[in-house]
Amino acid sequence: MSRRLPALGACWTALVLLFMLGPFVAVILVSLTTRDYLSLPDQGFTLKWYAALAAQPELARAAAQSLALAGASALAAVALGLPAAWGLAASRARWAGATRTLLMTPLFIPMILSGLAILAMSGAVGWTDRASRLWVAHVALTLPYVVRTLGASLAALDHAQLRAARNLGAAPLAAFWHVVLPQLRPGMAAAFVFAFIVSFDNVGMSLFLTGPGISTLPVSLYTYATYNNDPMVAAASVLMVLVSLLAVVLIERMIGVARLVRGR
Repeated sequence: MSRRLPALGACWTALVLLFMLGPFVAVILVSLTTRDYLSLPDQGFTLKWYAALAAQPELARAAAQSLALAGASALAAVALGLPAAWGLAASRARWAGATRTLLMTPLFIPMILSGLAILAMSGAVGWTDRASRLWVAHVALTLPYVVRTLGASLAALDHAQLRAARNLGAAPLAAFWHVVLPQLRPGMAAAFVFAFIVSFDNVGMSLFLTGPGISTLPVSLYTYATYNNDPMVAAASVLMVLVSLLAVVLIERMIGVARLVRGR
C-alpha cells in the first residue's frame, strides 16, 4: 500500500491540474480556430481573432479606461493601505485582530451585492458621476489585498534598524521615510500589482456602476459576448489571463506568493 501512495498522489495532482488548467487550454484553442463561431480548431489555426481585437474601437476605449481605472485605484489603495497595515502591525491592542478581520470583509461579500449596494447608496445621496463612484468602488475592492500584502512585508521588517534610527535621534516620520519605506518597496510594488490586476479583471461590481461614456474591458467583453458568438471574446480572455499570470510572477519575484498566503 505504501508503494502505491506516491502513484496515487501523482494521479490526483494530475487530475487537479487538469481541472484547473483545462478550461484555460480550451479557451486558448477556441481563440485559434478558423471558424466564425466558438469551436475547437478542427480545420487549422489562425491568429485573426487576436488581430480583430485591434479593429474594435469600443474595446480599445474600454481597455484604456480599465487601465486608467486600475492604475488610479491601485495607487489610492496603496496610499490608504500603507498606514493601515503599519498601524495594525505596530499595535499590540486586542482590537487589532478584529480590525484586521474587518478590513478583510469586502473579500467575503459577493461583488454583485457590493455593486448593487454602492449603486443604491449613490442614487440615494444624488451621486451620479459614474467615473468617481466606480473609482471609489474599486479602491474599496482592492484595499483588503493591499493591506494583506503589506502586512506580509511588515512581518519581515527589520525592526532593529528602526530602533537604531530612533536611538540616534531620528524623528518618527524621518525614521519611517528613510528606514521603513526602503524595506517596504518590494511589498508596495507587489501590492500595487495585485490591486491593479484585481481592479482590471473585475466584472461583478463594475457591471452595476458603468454606463454610457465609461465602461471597463471585462464589462464590454461581457456585453459583446451577449450579442455575438465569434471567438474574439476568447482571444481577449486569453490576453487578460496572461496579464494576470504576469502579475502573479511579479508578486512572486517581489514578495513571494507563499509568504503572502501565510500572511507573515
